Amino acid sequence: MESLCAETRSDAAEAARAQSLALVDVLERGRFVDKGNDTGVQTFKTRTLAVFKGTLPPEAEIGLPQGAAAQVEAGGRYEVSVIGPEDGVLLARFTRPVPADQAPDVVGAHWKKENDRGFAEAPCTDMTTAP
Repeated sequence: MESLCAETRSDAAEAARAQSLALVDVLERGRFVDKGNDTGVQTFKTRTLAVFKGTLPPEAEIGLPQGAAAQVEAGGRYEVSVIGPEDGVLLARFTRPVPADQAPDVVGAHWKKENDRGFAEAPCTDMTTAP
């Protein structure tokens, strides 16, 4: 079966999987952690502005897979979904840019809504047989 609904990687699903959700300022690009086989984790030094789920230190080293890291720039503000620490680096599942003039409580209101809904995704009933 194949679904015609929007992909299931919704904010609700993301929030359910995340250990921590936060708004951070990226201060600078950090070290690269080589994982072998041409893969690795690019780290970024960040300042935590607000935490919407879990805990995050005021200053953190957040790591993103090599490919995903290309979108992140020093001086930017991002929502981050963190799955947990590995070798002192907080591994992020995703980052999403947030305009600098958007207040942390506005971003937090979105995640509070997902939390109040129990991180439940909207039901999907448009299943069809895949070719």
